[in-house]
Amino acid sequence: MEETPLEVIPTFTPQRRQFNKRPIYLILVIIILILLFVGFRVASSHQKNTTQPTPTPIVIATETPTPTTNPLVSPTVTPTPTVNPVDKASGLDRSKLSVTVQNGSGTAGVAAKGVTALKDLGYDVVGSGNADNFNFTNVTIQVKSSKSNFLALLKRDLGFSYTIGSATSDLPDSFSSDALVIIGQ
Repeated sequence: MEETPLEVIPTFTPQRRQFNKRPIYLILVIIILILLFVGFRVASSHQKNTTQPTPTPIVIATETPTPTTNPLVSPTVTPTPTVNPVDKASGLDRSKLSVTVQNGSGTAGVAAKGVTALKDLGYDVVGSGNADNFNFTNVTIQVKSSKSNFLALLKRDLGFSYTIGSATSDLPDSFSSDALVIIGQ
C-alpha cells in the first residue's frame, strides 16, 4: 500500500479584526468634559445662593454726639431737687414756697442761674424774667407776709452764692408767687 500523504486539513483560525480604540477614547474624553462642565455649573450656582458676609460698617468717633432720640419730640424732664427740700433746722418745706426770679443786673443769664440754684435746693420756681430796671445791686428778696417764716431760710440759702442786699416780708398779696428774688450786679 502505498502511502498516501495525508491531506492537510486546513485549520481555520479566525482572524482578529483590528478594533480602532480612538473613537472610544474620544467618547470618554467628551463624557469627562461634560461632567466637569456640569460640575462647575452646579458648584457656581451654589455659591450664588450662599449668603455673602455683610461688611461691617466703620464707626468714626466725632466730637459732636448724635442724638439717639427723635429730635422732633422733646422729652419731658421733671426736675428733682439735689437736696431734701425740707430744711432740717426749721422744718420748712422749700417746695411749699413759690418763687419768681428776676434779672436786675442787665447781664444775660443771671435770672436763669438763680432759677437753677433755687430749683436745686427744692424751691418751687414758677417764673423768671427781667426786673423793671437794671439798677439793682446785690440780691433783693421779698416774701408775702403770710410766708414770712421762709424769709430767713431763703436769705440763708441764697447767701451761699450771692450777696444779699435787702430781705423783707412786704410783697403784696396780689403778686403771683409767694416770693420775689431780684438778682442784681
